[in-house]
Amino acid sequence: MGVNMKKRTKVILMILSVLLVTGIAGIAYRIHVYREDSKPKYCELTDKEREFLNAFRDYNGRDMERFREGMLYEYEIMQLDWLRRLYADLEERYPGFQFYISDKTVPGLMGRLGYSEYYTEEETTGRKFKTYVYLRNRDYAYEEDNFYAYFVEEEYAAYIGELLKEKGVDKIAKTGGVMLTVMGKECDSSITVEEIVNEHIEEMSPAVRIYLAAKGMTEEECKKQGEEIQEKLEEINLRGVYYIHFCDMTEEEMVSSEDMIDIYIHSCESWNWGKEDEE
Repeated sequence: MGVNMKKRTKVILMILSVLLVTGIAGIAYRIHVYREDSKPKYCELTDKEREFLNAFRDYNGRDMERFREGMLYEYEIMQLDWLRRLYADLEERYPGFQFYISDKTVPGLMGRLGYSEYYTEEETTGRKFKTYVYLRNRDYAYEEDNFYAYFVEEEYAAYIGELLKEKGVDKIAKTGGVMLTVMGKECDSSITVEEIVNEHIEEMSPAVRIYLAAKGMTEEECKKQGEEIQEKLEEINLRGVYYIHFCDMTEEEMVSSEDMIDIYIHSCESWNWGKEDEE
């Protein structure tokens, strides 16, 4: 009992130490962030910019009057500059699309250069996505995001489905995919499946869902076929995670159905590590 109590006490003290350090870092950051100049300066603002500043400063509207007048403190002017540079980068990378940035997180203390995550949405599609702004010498350096996925993730999932069909896997009725990795300007609205496979697959590690029509099959039969499909995915050898779902439906029912929830007989998951494991 004494030894266990000592271990438990040690763990608790370690946790408290981490919390204390994190708290001190947060306080120091906030002191820096919320230090104001003696006099605010005038900046012409759009409605989007006012909304962002109000959300970021977390004033819940009480300082909106100052923002309506365009009077900003130095730290807010810096945030405004970064916001405008981010909008410009996104609009250059994805021409014809409209973006709305609602807020941002506290800058990351870890990672390559330190970064902030901006909460971003493309207005015409309603697509919300991750946007990271990296800092160098405490200034805006570059951004990365995963809006590129909107243009290619379903096509990439269908490509995986076709590769499996070529290897004899039948009854694939639907595929789906998601790409969460933020990428730089090398990935934009013109990205193709070929570029992902040949240039970016190792860092992206896409997630793909394969839906098979399994009406009349037992769970044991689905499990056996799932193991066979995992072997074929290893032969394909493209880095990523693959979810295989056997659905209690016919192919016709699956094609016409929008709801794929709670209809699985069996599901399995396969991780591929890709080319780095090749000898």
